[in-house]
Amino acid sequence: MTIFTEDIVEMRDRVVELTRSHAVLWMLWNKKNCKRYASVIENHQDFFQAIASSLFQGFCVITYQIFDKRGDVKSLHELISYLSSLNPKLEGQLKSDINSQKPLLDKFFSYRNKIYGHRDKSKRPWEIFGVQSKSRLKNEMKAIVNLAQKITSALAEAAGLPKDEFVENFRLRKKYASYGAREILKALEKTAPH
Repeated sequence: MTIFTEDIVEMRDRVVELTRSHAVLWMLWNKKNCKRYASVIENHQDFFQAIASSLFQGFCVITYQIFDKRGDVKSLHELISYLSSLNPKLEGQLKSDINSQKPLLDKFFSYRNKIYGHRDKSKRPWEIFGVQSKSRLKNEMKAIVNLAQKITSALAEAAGLPKDEFVENFRLRKKYASYGAREILKALEKTAPH
């Protein structure tokens, strides 16, 4: 049980990174913020495009790592399988929760597999992405973050860890990442030429 508990704590940290990536990207992609800080973003275009690209790439890679189904890697699937003898009902529920999001997860796996993990030589990145609105991507990413947080919190509770602490940790990390991004935009706005 100790190894299981340690693995859940490690998984929590990966889900925190997923949460932060989503929170900061949302700050950069939010239409209201884009209008308010348009001059800041425009004056530092290379920086913000690099940050957004890196965060999205990281989000896709972490999503793949967290939901990887191979048995030889540390993932939610591997942790859930540990429940087969402890709590088969919870195991079935968590697997069902993941399966309900399979098309969405497969979409982000495709981004990771064909663009960020490897380059598909038969297609260019924009052919794989297709036309995606940032609002739709944001909502899809939020669904993945919520799923990862829900499953990790349930696993924590099954291992006897305080589920509420996991939930609160996720909430605070999102809040702090958003706040930090907003403060950077505000600071750059003060130094921007008018």
